Amino acid sequence: MHKMPYVLNSIISQLFSEHIYRVLALIAAMGLMLVSNGAFAADPNPFESSPTSDLASCPVNHKMYYIGANAPTPNKDYPVTSQPLDWTAGSDNRTFTFTEGSDKKEFVIYFPLLLDLNTNYGGTPPFFGSINGATTSALNLVHNSPSIKNNHSLNVSINRSVSKVGYKIQDLDSTISSRQVPYIEEVDVSANRGQLTFNTSFHTRNPAGNVVTARSGLNCGVGGCTIDAAWNYSIANTTLNLKHNNTLTQTNSPHAIGYSDFYFCLAPPKLIVKKALTGTRFNDSDTKRDQFNIKVAGGKLTPDSQGSTASFTTTGAGSTITNGSTVTPLELAPSTTYTISENIINGDATNYNTSYVCSNATTGSNSSTPSGNTSSFALSNLNYGDEVTCIITNTPKSYNFSGTVFDDNGGITAADATKQNITSTFIGNSAYFNGILDSNESGIFDSGLQVTLTNCSGVRVDTSSANPQTVSSSGKYNFVVQSGALPARVCLVETEPTSWSYSVDTTANTREVTLTNNTYIYNNLDFGEVKADNTALVLIKYQYVHECNSSLNYTSITNTSDPSTGFSTSAPSSNVIPGKCIAYKIEAYNRGHISLTDIQISDVLQNVKVKSEFHLPKALGVPPSTFQSTNQTGSIGQNETIISDKFTLSNTVSSTTTSKATLYFNTKYGTTVNP
Repeated sequence: MHKMPYVLNSIISQLFSEHIYRVLALIAAMGLMLVSNGAFAADPNPFESSPTSDLASCPVNHKMYYIGANAPTPNKDYPVTSQPLDWTAGSDNRTFTFTEGSDKKEFVIYFPLLLDLNTNYGGTPPFFGSINGATTSALNLVHNSPSIKNNHSLNVSINRSVSKVGYKIQDLDSTISSRQVPYIEEVDVSANRGQLTFNTSFHTRNPAGNVVTARSGLNCGVGGCTIDAAWNYSIANTTLNLKHNNTLTQTNSPHAIGYSDFYFCLAPPKLIVKKALTGTRFNDSDTKRDQFNIKVAGGKLTPDSQGSTASFTTTGAGSTITNGSTVTPLELAPSTTYTISENIINGDATNYNTSYVCSNATTGSNSSTPSGNTSSFALSNLNYGDEVTCIITNTPKSYNFSGTVFDDNGGITAADATKQNITSTFIGNSAYFNGILDSNESGIFDSGLQVTLTNCSGVRVDTSSANPQTVSSSGKYNFVVQSGALPARVCLVETEPTSWSYSVDTTANTREVTLTNNTYIYNNLDFGEVKADNTALVLIKYQYVHECNSSLNYTSITNTSDPSTGFSTSAPSSNVIPGKCIAYKIEAYNRGHISLTDIQISDVLQNVKVKSEFHLPKALGVPPSTFQSTNQTGSIGQNETIISDKFTLSNTVSSTTTSKATLYFNTKYGTTVNP
């Protein structure tokens, strides 16, 4: 817009505008028209797309948010919400907010550069309104043209990822004044891949379609040379920049440009579902290999030939997911609930721990982005502009075998003074010697103490941790086994150090684990140990010196303090002479809380100074099964070792009474002194 003294300028402008309109009519008759903006290259952003749409409109089913005086009429395929283009003259920015429930979409218009402003045509630029002969219902900038320069910049941004942004540019032209060209206007949107239309009657456009320059000396009237600026997909809060330049100045004269009909488009909600696998498939053979089918259902889906459902199935082997997500983001219907579910083909979902997490690339949205541990979940309250990614992760369940090697002492410190204690201190302590790790007991560490996971035939199992494994400082071990590596039978084997003070086991050193379908955690596989002074088996030995009565009734002899008058724990006097007999009674007690099996007691007959020989009456066990003559190695009249049959002592069940067995045998001091 070339401005002369006001009255003269108005007349010339009107005449010039009428001339231009006649030229435009002629051009139209020749078949020339406005040229639309071109296509854009896609970014790596998976949500980016550039659906086609008519000039200054949104793609079908996308919602338009319009700011201006001439909002398009909405319909079911082109929803529109609008507000006026209000502006405070001279202000360099304003935020326009579209509130939908608790969701706020903000469109910011900002002029970071304003130079050579002229205030004679409607107020301090930028101002809203119309300029006679130039613009209508526009945000107007009027500049003097003292030199070639970038005289203003216009930035717009939206707090959402948008499918399209645009506005109209009014009165981009040039003029002639006294045979001189005071200005040639130019707009440049190349900074952010913008595109511009142009009118061949008044403009030229660069091959990239992002810089439009007025043709020298050609001036247009209101609406005569309006062009469109547009940007396709942009992520949230991206600043989209336009530069307005004056490319020629032969004489200083005001020129104006206006911006109107701002809009941005939000696509219907978009969804990407991805599949992740942590670890190797549970079933992973050529004849049976787990694959994962993901299905989205619930409403209109685009693109999708099935209408309301979409699905994909993974490929790959081991831990590799070859087809890990939908190739194209699904376009969903707003305010619709969708169900995302997973089904395992060739396998069983119980073999995996399944979790999911959804995230929304659109900040500030009030739509739900759930996460949890399940193979089926719902998405709801999705809005225009939402870009949701859901990742479903399957982790093959691993078998876990753990336990502790512990001191099964019930909290009682091992001591020589209490090694034969059969009082309630032991039998009344239910945690003592019970094969169970109780709260008052602790683990045992020794650098030579190891546990091995085997197939129960001596072959070690392939584990993700060391095998065999030295116990930790607290006596613990833990084996993790991928499900596919587990043999049919599993045993845990404790290997004790060569030098080892815990000489008594309260559990077996090999434990076979009974595997249960769909059970993966096997803990409390503990190994109990005690020191010798804390063993459950207590042996008390009595002796009775007599005159070699071969028909002696062991059970009729009472306990006394003197071994010459009855069974006594005191040693015989030194005057026991050859030819005398000594009967022995051994009382075996189980002061622990687990049964003792395969007990076998042996006694070596004396052979130094005076030889001791096995003698009648025959050995006796009470109860009888504990000492049978059929299993005695001692022969009458021989100096040998007396060995009992194997027997069992049941566990202690009372705090006052302990399980007991008694063994008797008789010996005779020989008549010959061994020199």
